[in-house]
Amino acid sequence: MDLGVGLQVAEVARETATLDGLSGGRLTLGVGLGSDRFGSELSSTGEQLDDRVRGQMLDEALAILAAAWSGEPVDHRGRHYTVEGIQFLPRPVQRPGVPVWAAGFPGNRKPLHRAARCDGFFPVNLEHPDQLAEAVAAITGLRQHGSAPYDIAIALAPGTDPAPYARAGATWWLAEFPPEAVSLDYVRGVLRDGPAPP
Repeated sequence: MDLGVGLQVAEVARETATLDGLSGGRLTLGVGLGSDRFGSELSSTGEQLDDRVRGQMLDEALAILAAAWSGEPVDHRGRHYTVEGIQFLPRPVQRPGVPVWAAGFPGNRKPLHRAARCDGFFPVNLEHPDQLAEAVAAITGLRQHGSAPYDIAIALAPGTDPAPYARAGATWWLAEFPPEAVSLDYVRGVLRDGPAPP
């Protein structure tokens, strides 16, 4: 599930708790700013276009979600959101809440700071393992609880050797299929047999 900053935070809190319960505690929430560059998704739906403002909205929403997942009443008056005395029950199965992976460009400072406060990082437009190693080192230096589990998820095209990325710090490999249509049989084959050797 991806938290778009325009979604109502209360809806996301309830939906994530429900999905986490239905999955037996296996949900991971992916968050990011999104972009208007490729499909005009933001401008076509009246969303905030300023990256800085969307970043502030996302950070505020993440704080509200953490409070909501606690099961305690939430009171929040922020720049972008207001929540008055709402208790979000039932709580997610996972404690203290659903793990959150933040997406961002590896070289950008603010997404790395946000990712350091989350449970994982998903680098966008990753070009090589050295770029990943730099991001991992930056996040490691920023994290306050360095001993807590932390995930680095990377997307690689089938056939790309994930080993150099694993050495650079990746803990998850996600198959990235081309945007043009691929056959269901091809996807099933990758899932069944793994990526083809490079």
